[in-house]
Amino acid sequence: MKTLRFLGLGALIALGAYTLSGSPESAFAGDAKPAPGPSKKGKAEKKPETPAEAPTVAKPIAIQPKELAWGIDKKKLGEIYDKVIDEDFKPRYLKAQPGPQMDALDAEVAERKAEFRRSYTDFGNTATGFDMTPLRSEYTYNNKEALMSIERGGRTRYFFFIGGKLWKIADAFKLGEKSQWGKSYDEALAKLSKHYGEGRVREADEKAGRPFKEADWKDTATQVRAVDWGNDEFSIVFQDAVTVSQLDTLRKNKPAGSVGSNIDAKVKDAGAKKEPPPPKPEEKKPVKGPTK
Repeated sequence: MKTLRFLGLGALIALGAYTLSGSPESAFAGDAKPAPGPSKKGKAEKKPETPAEAPTVAKPIAIQPKELAWGIDKKKLGEIYDKVIDEDFKPRYLKAQPGPQMDALDAEVAERKAEFRRSYTDFGNTATGFDMTPLRSEYTYNNKEALMSIERGGRTRYFFFIGGKLWKIADAFKLGEKSQWGKSYDEALAKLSKHYGEGRVREADEKAGRPFKEADWKDTATQVRAVDWGNDEFSIVFQDAVTVSQLDTLRKNKPAGSVGSNIDAKVKDAGAKKEPPPPKPEEKKPVKGPTK
């Protein structure tokens, strides 16, 4: 298991209370416009080529809490977040009076921990409500994939499993006047570029399974993606580099239709327009002979 080291940006986004300093100057290759060359009639200017791979960051990519590691199961994740929830409630415990007030707080903490465990969603044969969210491209059906989620500090964190092992974490953030990430996705990218350096920016491409514009970076163990979800929202997605390299093998059951489709083959056949059967050949009546 590869431990996610407690460094850099991970320390900043740990509990939803963080700042990213520096002027919002974008350093992404995708933002740069090609210098105009000599005018040639009939020939379009070449666009800058997108790098084949995400750039490697100078500092290790990290995420909080430090106990998180790729490959842990949902039980271990629950135990880790039991401690996180306990820490969240510490200030309230310090103010609570022994007796009914303390008992009520104990019940609230227990419910929060149970709620996190109940969030486990299996992507098996049945479609889920997540299909109607920007997360739809982050998982597939019938490939032993699942998800858990928790809301803390005004943001939601999603945990993705494949084969029972944690391999991806997605944090959803709001953009706007009061957001520390800025008012737009481009402002958020500028802040991330100051920490990670120049990233690989790729436009949305449905055929490639990438429905949103995104930028990405990597180190030896983890890939991080900044995804533009639109509607004043974006996500920072951390994923295990080894699992990403094996997804074609792990996701043996491919979707029947386009990206986001999860239609059972029999249902698909039932809904398909059926061609009418060919007309039967006209039966010929026997020719009557001469009357005797």
